[in-house]
Amino acid sequence: MIWGLVRMVLALAIIVPSAFFVTRWYGKKHTQGQKLQIKEVLTVGTNRALYVVEWENQQYLLGVTNQNITLVDQKPATRPMGEEGPE
Repeated sequence: MIWGLVRMVLALAIIVPSAFFVTRWYGKKHTQGQKLQIKEVLTVGTNRALYVVEWENQQYLLGVTNQNITLVDQKPATRPMGEEGPE
């Protein structure tokens, strides 16, 4: 009975950290290189919000409800002062 408990503890000591590190590695692998970023969120009521989303040097203002996503406005993304890039 003691031997079974020791084996179970050893198995858990190997499986739990392995699962933790594998899920972190998998998550990092699939999030690198994404160009879509949520810049701001403003809740305007129950199940209603405005999102400022940046994607490929464009900013989009989206109105989001349970049933619908509406593009409210679109403009080029602004760069912070001093940051230069291709024009």
